[in-house]
Amino acid sequence: MNENPEPAKINASSLAHATPVATVIEFFEINPQTGLSAEEITRRESQFGKNRLPDAQTRSMWRALVDQFLSLIVALLLGASLIALLRGDTIEGLAILVVLVVNALVGFATEWQASRALQALRKQARASARVRRNGQETLIDAEELLPGDLVILNAGDRIPADGRLIECANLFAEESALTGESATVTKGVEPVSKDAPLAERSSMLYLGTTIAAGHALMLVTATGINTELGQIGKLLAGTAKESTPLERKLGELGQHLVYIVLGVAAIVFLAGWFHGENIWMMLEVAISLAVAAVPEALPAVTTLILALGVLRMARERAIVRRLSAVETLGSTTIICSDKTGTLTENRMTAREIFLADSAAIHLDEKNPTIEENQLLASAARVALLCNEASAINQTDGKLQTLGDPTETALLVMAHQLGFDVVRERENHKKLFEVPFDTATKRMLTIHEIGDGKRFAALKGAPGVVLKNCSHFATPALEPVPLDEAKRKYFLEINDEMADQALRVLALAERKLEAHEALEAVASLTNEKATAASHNENHRFTFLGFVGMIDPPRAEVPAAIKLAQGAGVRTVMLTGDQINTARAIARELGLSGDSELQALHARDLTEASQENLAELARTATVFARVSPEDKLRIVDALKQAGEIVAVTGDGVNDAPALKRADIGIAMGMRGTDVAREAADVVLADDNFATLIKAIEGGRTIYANITKFVHMMFSHNFAEVLVIFAAILAGLPLPLLPLQILWMNFVTDIFPAFALAVEPPSRGVMKHHPRSPQEALLSRPFLLLIGWQSALLASIAIACYLWALQTYGEGTHARTIALISLINVQLGHFFNCRSRTHSLFVGLFNNPFVWMATGMVIGLQLLAVYFAPLAKVLDTAPLAPTDWYIAAMSLFAPMVIVEVVKAIVQIRKRDQVFD
Repeated sequence: MNENPEPAKINASSLAHATPVATVIEFFEINPQTGLSAEEITRRESQFGKNRLPDAQTRSMWRALVDQFLSLIVALLLGASLIALLRGDTIEGLAILVVLVVNALVGFATEWQASRALQALRKQARASARVRRNGQETLIDAEELLPGDLVILNAGDRIPADGRLIECANLFAEESALTGESATVTKGVEPVSKDAPLAERSSMLYLGTTIAAGHALMLVTATGINTELGQIGKLLAGTAKESTPLERKLGELGQHLVYIVLGVAAIVFLAGWFHGENIWMMLEVAISLAVAAVPEALPAVTTLILALGVLRMARERAIVRRLSAVETLGSTTIICSDKTGTLTENRMTAREIFLADSAAIHLDEKNPTIEENQLLASAARVALLCNEASAINQTDGKLQTLGDPTETALLVMAHQLGFDVVRERENHKKLFEVPFDTATKRMLTIHEIGDGKRFAALKGAPGVVLKNCSHFATPALEPVPLDEAKRKYFLEINDEMADQALRVLALAERKLEAHEALEAVASLTNEKATAASHNENHRFTFLGFVGMIDPPRAEVPAAIKLAQGAGVRTVMLTGDQINTARAIARELGLSGDSELQALHARDLTEASQENLAELARTATVFARVSPEDKLRIVDALKQAGEIVAVTGDGVNDAPALKRADIGIAMGMRGTDVAREAADVVLADDNFATLIKAIEGGRTIYANITKFVHMMFSHNFAEVLVIFAAILAGLPLPLLPLQILWMNFVTDIFPAFALAVEPPSRGVMKHHPRSPQEALLSRPFLLLIGWQSALLASIAIACYLWALQTYGEGTHARTIALISLINVQLGHFFNCRSRTHSLFVGLFNNPFVWMATGMVIGLQLLAVYFAPLAKVLDTAPLAPTDWYIAAMSLFAPMVIVEVVKAIVQIRKRDQVFD
């Protein structure tokens, strides 16, 4: 060993798992009997430092606040506010500033949760450790652990560092948070292949996992950032959280608005000047139009729509940590989901019993009782007696258990079949036990059944148990000799069950004579027994197999089917075995009507990023994947243009959760690391809640586009009215302050009403919009263009009538103001749907009518409330004028309704053609 070994040489990615124990001990220069000496502890402390993960570097509060103002739209609004203040319009300037500040504070309060994933990792890592140092056992803070330390571990202990097993007995570890594998993992001291993936390194223990059963002596091989957990944290820290589609689209919209507003202001100013208008008046008009064209309500209304979405999601048990994430859910095209705890229940469950008489009992169906089937009763009795788990409570028809998940699953099975587990154990006192061992792969117990009679119960790997059986049982429990043909048949059944991703255990029993010594019986299954004793005494009777699995969550298949109908594909990313993942995927219906394609992590090793993208778009299951593999898959999908949602609950899921367009963590079973890395946390761990969130996200995006539709139609119509009047040589139809008033009246209240629009019909019956689709697509711009021209034409017609009737002056401008406000109010109803009639769901949203009442009320104030009328330079209107105003209100509704009807008829004709 080198004098100063590099940390990289002794971390969990080295070959410690493939190296014999003696070689590892020699490499770390320790005495297994005494552990590290005081001098060696001092030297290694200076070399390796603390066993902890570095702090995450998060944004400061000030930086998070400043970031709220770093967008083109906000900069444009700040400029508009400054111009208004310089022009003397203090109220308008301050109003825009108030909107900006409120919007920034809401965004800051919601989004200032900079990534704390490394702190969560560190919290998970903190524990105490029982170590052997200087020839004595002592308890130290896990942060003080050093490479070469000897750690003593027992059932229930959290593993405080990565380490190589030196000694162990009946050792099982729970590693699902790190590997994604739901079943407990059998551990041993024998080295494994150097190419073994993390989930198959049975000779190693890893930081962040726990001991499910047994005890061990572990030699620490890696601490802090060099552990597997630390490497994931490092990967997570280096994973950038990209902006959401909505953020990118709003940024693009802001860029477009810069050119539009400057162009509008310049053209109007020059046109008016060339037509002889007062240059200062035209400058004021141009500035007012620019301010009117700027969507000052866009940030506020967008924030409001998203915030309301957050509240709705909270009621649906989905907690949103980032406002824009709500909308991103709606644009999701693919869900990359972890298996364990997300698609499955993360608990082992007995699924099938195959009895020695060839009867197959599926436990998810109506189960026979132990009174109806003697052979079933005997098999279930062996399962509950030859078992190390505890039944801690049995009330109200439910059994609460404690212990290894496989063992507890057997207790629950026996309870479901009709056994009183506690009483049955009391009636069959345990006299002797040989615990399960990874070497023998079986457990044996001996029980007393009264009158001096005893029997031995045997449970373990099918091949091992059958090897120790000389007979198999009939339905009447008569033993029949087990010949080689029958033995082969039972082993084939075991293979068939294993192909269904079931973890199979075999059950057997043997009636004992009173004179047989317990120790002698226990030795019957010992591989070292003589051939004579093997032939003479291996007289167990085979009862059957039990197949167990981590079952799919009940609500998931229906949720996946709903997602498929909405054009959202679900892909499974798991660290579990490929057969298990494939079976679960079939049961969930992940591939729909298509052929299920499952890939192993090794299939990804040689694939280029381009080939990986194609694999990711066609495969349904990726098994044995590492955190790095998950990142590569997510990156490939994003590069292929997909909007990717990633769900997960473990430490191994955190980097992918952070890299995805939308990261979704489980709230109940999820780790702190996963929750901190995610954008959304499902409080009920329910996959179906995610589908509801996608529906909510689609509704939110639809409401944002409704507001954009209305806002741009209104603002462009205002610009067209002024521009057309100037080009035609007409008197200015609106004064600068009237423009600003109209902008306030027609945008704010209708916008808030559109923010709470309910979901449209069939929102989950069409595919998600294209991720490449711009917020202002070409068809959308054409729609806004012709509808803006329509609104402007109606308003100009009303103004021309007013000029002819009343001549130039206050009265005519008042009619122009009221008419332009009315056409926008009528168009507000049109904007509730681009395709459906405005009469569909007309009374579904009461806020629409409240907004309408506010607009009408403000118009009346502007005309009849003397102080306001004086400021705005308006005059009372005659009854005939109100008829014209009413016509301007209903005209856009009628015309747009006719156009919608024509479009729908054409679509139906194309379908029939």
